[in-house]
Amino acid sequence: MITVSLIGGLGNQMFQYAAGKALAERHGVGLALDLSGFRSYPLRSFLLDRLLVPEAITAAQAEAGVPDKSESNFVRAKWRGRIDRLLGRAGLPQLAQQPHEYREPHFHYDPAFEAQGPRTTLFGYFQSERYFGRIAESLRGWFSPREPVGGAAAEMLARIQASRLPVSVHVRRGDYLNPGAAEFHGILGDAYYREALGRLEGAIGGEMELFVFSDDPAAAEQLLSFIPKSRLVHVRGEPERPWEDMVLMARCRHHIIANSSFSWWGAWLNGAQDKVVIAPRAWFAPNELRKVNTADLYPDGWILV
Repeated sequence: MITVSLIGGLGNQMFQYAAGKALAERHGVGLALDLSGFRSYPLRSFLLDRLLVPEAITAAQAEAGVPDKSESNFVRAKWRGRIDRLLGRAGLPQLAQQPHEYREPHFHYDPAFEAQGPRTTLFGYFQSERYFGRIAESLRGWFSPREPVGGAAAEMLARIQASRLPVSVHVRRGDYLNPGAAEFHGILGDAYYREALGRLEGAIGGEMELFVFSDDPAAAEQLLSFIPKSRLVHVRGEPERPWEDMVLMARCRHHIIANSSFSWWGAWLNGAQDKVVIAPRAWFAPNELRKVNTADLYPDGWILV
């Protein structure tokens, strides 16, 4: 049995699940989802049960039945990871891994992941297609919504499907504006979207219809004010139903994503071989970007701006 400890928003949960599922499939064993990290993480909730993820309903039911809310496995692993980083900076040996435990050592793909056995518990974010590319088509099925989108989302889906050349554009603000978060994640400005749109126009030509997704619609309207309003459609999704926006993104023909795992998945779930995806080279703020290697974050063929 492979166990993967989940945390974060929908996009992060999908990365973690995908890596764990790929390892479980390779060994021919089951996958268990550890949801204990959400006990001490009020900012996000478990959302994979809104998708066709086979293990999601069982995991949610099991967590609901836990009588106590003791310290989570994810929290303990996170602290061990922080200690490892401090020891590494001091030139000291890292803490010994617990038996059958794998802690992601860095942001980029780790080939040692493939050597993990069939009874491994995984801790990390695994933000690279290299962890799960071999089960890509199965994942696209499992990451479909459990229920059809309805209401305004269904109307927008129909509009996207009727559009001659729909392009998703994601503007991420929200929690990225919180103290400390901007210094870590970085905020994409007008220059990125201008260049991204120019690169996309150069790649596909034609008169695109831009479907704009954002957790801050007012900021998105101001940021994209250089684009004629006749070409923009602002998608007003429901914040408590983010999987619907992801479905709508995936139905667009091409994509301009933000430095966000959410729109990464929105673009990735589009299985068209000839799609064009424009992504920001500056996935993090400058100081943070100097510390990590993001090369494995981007699938082959995505255009970096």
